[in-house]
Amino acid sequence: MTSNAIQELTIQLLRDRFMLYISEVGMLDKPAIPITSLTHDEKHLEDQPPLLAKALVPDITTTELLKLLLYKLISRSLHLSSHLALSFVNEQWCYKPSELLPAWWTSSETFAPKLHPTSWLDGLRGVAALIVFFHHSSQIWLLGIRPGWGSSPESHHIIQLPLLRIFYSGSAMVCLFFVISGYVLSTKPLRLAQQGRHEDLLANLASSTFRRGPRLYLPCIVSTLLTAILVMTGAFVEEGVERQYPHAETMAEQIRSWFHATLSFLNPFSMGTLFEPNLWTIPNEFLGSLMVFLCCLGLSRCRKSVRLGCLVSFLAYWLWFGYWPTALFLGGMLLADLRINWIPHTNDDCTTISPKQSSRREITFGLLALLAVYLLSIPEYLEAATESIGYKTLSTTLTPLSWRSRPGPGRWWPCLSSLLLVAIIDHAGPNSILQHLFTNKFSQYLGRISFSFYLCHGLTLYTIGLRTVRFFFGIIGDKTDFQYGCSLTLGAMVVIPLLFWISDVFTVVVDRGAVLLSRRLMSL
Repeated sequence: MTSNAIQELTIQLLRDRFMLYISEVGMLDKPAIPITSLTHDEKHLEDQPPLLAKALVPDITTTELLKLLLYKLISRSLHLSSHLALSFVNEQWCYKPSELLPAWWTSSETFAPKLHPTSWLDGLRGVAALIVFFHHSSQIWLLGIRPGWGSSPESHHIIQLPLLRIFYSGSAMVCLFFVISGYVLSTKPLRLAQQGRHEDLLANLASSTFRRGPRLYLPCIVSTLLTAILVMTGAFVEEGVERQYPHAETMAEQIRSWFHATLSFLNPFSMGTLFEPNLWTIPNEFLGSLMVFLCCLGLSRCRKSVRLGCLVSFLAYWLWFGYWPTALFLGGMLLADLRINWIPHTNDDCTTISPKQSSRREITFGLLALLAVYLLSIPEYLEAATESIGYKTLSTTLTPLSWRSRPGPGRWWPCLSSLLLVAIIDHAGPNSILQHLFTNKFSQYLGRISFSFYLCHGLTLYTIGLRTVRFFFGIIGDKTDFQYGCSLTLGAMVVIPLLFWISDVFTVVVDRGAVLLSRRLMSL
């Protein structure tokens, strides 16, 4: 057979397959070719794009061609989405019963994962998430301890003292979240830049940038949808609480309201969502992540001294003008750069220094860490920071004028002290007591479920938490301090383990699923 004959036969087969395709979708009044008439070798013609329409069927109109293109695009998208969804569900949501039990119950390896050089950051993040839970719990049941110590005649509880306040200083923990994220996200790109592996650096940044959005937002979408549904079922306590979640008349209206709120929430410049006010940090987390990736890319070919100077300048600029989330992300990147390129860890911590020197080192870093914790525990401005003993001068004279009117704790000292604390723990070394505080099994477990813990703690507090504590109030009473304390203690013994379990399951089912899905999307 000559080449011309082969070409004519190929064009005829393409035309026949194309006519079969368009007749199946009912767009042209053409007779359909029976599907049985196609041989196995001709099946691949189904993948021919409709862009060949003009060449194969010259009399096709522009409107018909556009309809055909749209149909082909939709059909391919549906096919791809269904294939991805089925493979994702088959792989992700098939669990053994033991996987849905708390890790601390099953004593599995998940509870004690292998450590890596930045594992202490995971533990620190987990402890910070736990403190955020205590912070929001105190706003419900222990409002009396919120003001700083000595700010009023009633404010003399021991838990209100400096340093001890850290256990419920949740606003300051947000600063730690941002510093930790900046450190972790920039560590690998900075190492690749140090090694001169610029192609690998570009691939890493492309992957991280693509996956960051789904990684942050998908679990939030699931948690807020769950909140919207539970509100309609009456699971949330609405009587006698300050926080009120949106409540529509019907479930359909509630889902519609949630959908519109979610669309607004996906805007990285938004202030969160009404279905979970605590999620105001997520848009800031996303924007800060993008800023880190941009700086890693833009400064990757600079000399390390130039990169260091740029990061210090960026940090000073953003911090001075009050853009504290961005400043803290870049501050975390600055700390990672110092660790990688300027003050790398050595192996002489336990070999070349004497026990006496080691003790002095531990004491020095311990005192510096206490200073950072003292600054982190500064009361919020709305909680009499300027009248609190130990913090008056810090919150007035030593705070820039542009920061004194800002909400929360003023953010100035928490921002500085969060950078200081991470730097201290980092440079204390992997064999230090400070890092061991955050690399133990419990801290690492908290780190593993920290994101889910943060997403689920508000939902749990205003459903199970309020009902459980009020149940014990009804049995024990809440008239005296002793009765009130006993009821809260018993309620905490029920709620906290349940919150750990809920966060554990959410991590396995949703958080891990978001990570897997973002990777799948990246590999398409």
